[in-house]
Amino acid sequence: MKPNPERQPVVSVIVPVLNNRDGLVHALNSLGIENQLLEVIVIDGGSVDGTVDEIICRDKNIAYWETGKDQGIADAFNRGIARAKGEYIAILNSDDYWLPNTLRRFLVAHKEQPQADIFYGAVRYVDPVSGYAYTRSPRLNAMKYRMWLFHPAMFVRRSSYLRIGLYDPAFTHAMDSEWCHRAMAMGERFVQVPSVLANMSLRGVSDREYRISLKQYRDSLIKNKVCSKLEAHFYCFFFSSLKRLMLQRWMYPLKLLRDKLVR
Repeated sequence: MKPNPERQPVVSVIVPVLNNRDGLVHALNSLGIENQLLEVIVIDGGSVDGTVDEIICRDKNIAYWETGKDQGIADAFNRGIARAKGEYIAILNSDDYWLPNTLRRFLVAHKEQPQADIFYGAVRYVDPVSGYAYTRSPRLNAMKYRMWLFHPAMFVRRSSYLRIGLYDPAFTHAMDSEWCHRAMAMGERFVQVPSVLANMSLRGVSDREYRISLKQYRDSLIKNKVCSKLEAHFYCFFFSSLKRLMLQRWMYPLKLLRDKLVR
């Protein structure tokens, strides 16, 4: 059936959370959860800090929620996807939040290219401790180097998950990277939205445990044949070394180099 550009698709937004009451409230508020084009799904990993109380307070605007121990982030993503009914699915971690015009910008892009499977935009990284922030623009053609697509700024057609499969729990730190590599390998249609769509918090698990993240990214490159094994090992070594130097706070020029590489 030919796509109808005048029809606005329903978007299922999956919000995984664990003991992050304030973050969840911020994330949900950024969505505008009373919007009829949104189906909000909250997957709580068994919080004990009052997060569930906040979910209950918003129950009438949440299509589905559950609480209980999961098997990790990928499992939480997958459980949300299994419940989603929207034509497109977005995933927003409780540490992250949309910009005010995010949904509208997606709908404009969808109207222009309704045949697309995956829409993606830029993110703004924010350090919750120092307040340092920078914008990182997506680069689909650079995915063989490192992660240049960001799941809080992505809208994925639900049928893509049916074709490609869900997130692989074996990639505990790079499940979104591996899924994107798989989608690229299987020929999904990607379209860029020329806007910042989400704010992401630094100091998350993937950032703190960057060695594991980079090694899993390398394994995904090889598994999905995005580049040669030699290239994959080189990129892993290079970015691991660069990250280590930045964490050691060597010279100020390294910070400038980091900013240049991620823009």
